This record gives sequence, C-alpha cells and structure tokens, in this order.
Amino acid sequence: MGGVNIYCGSFVGEDKSGTKFETVLSEVAANDGRANTKKIILGIMESINDADDHILISAEDAKELIFPLTEYLQRLRDDISAFDLREYCAIDLLKACEVAVEEKEPIALVW
Repeated sequence: MGGVNIYCGSFVGEDKSGTKFETVLSEVAANDGRANTKKIILGIMESINDADDHILISAEDAKELIFPLTEYLQRLRDDISAFDLREYCAIDLLKACEVAVEEKEPIALVW
C-alpha cells in the first residue's frame, strides 16, 4: 500500500497523512484497555484484507475512537522530541473522527 489519504465529509487530510494509520490504530488498541476500542480497530484492520483502494470507518465507530485517539496523541507528543509520521496521521485521523460525528459521514482511508 502506498500513501494513504484521509477524507470525511468536508474534511480533507494533509497529503498522505494516513500512511501510518495501521501503526497508529495498532498502538491505540495496545494502549487502550476498553474491549469496544479493540473490537472496532480489529474490524478496521480486517476490512483492509477485502479492500481494493479504500476502507470506510463508520461515524459510529469514529465516535468511539475520539477519546482513545486523543489520549494516544497526547502520549505520543509526550514521548517524541520531533515531529513523527504517527503524529501526522493521528492529528488527521482524530479530526476526521470529529467531523464524522458532526456531519454523520464515514471516514474514507484511500490509497
């Protein structure tokens, strides 16, 4: 998979900001103890196997990811000293989740 872009309703992420989304979501799942978060992320990861050029994350799942992504981004910023591609991804993924909830649109991760 090459560069991944993030779209949701009126939101368009920075160029290829979603490229590290698998890493970000795996790390979110590893650091968040809630079963629902892990279930949502597992479903997203499994959808990659059937995808041709994109996957969708429902607005309902996006709502559940806002809190763990916010915590992840804060921890990441506390741990890194320079800008990191995971931070680039987490910023846009979090914004896409917020827009998904507000506009009731799915998030598209497109490669």
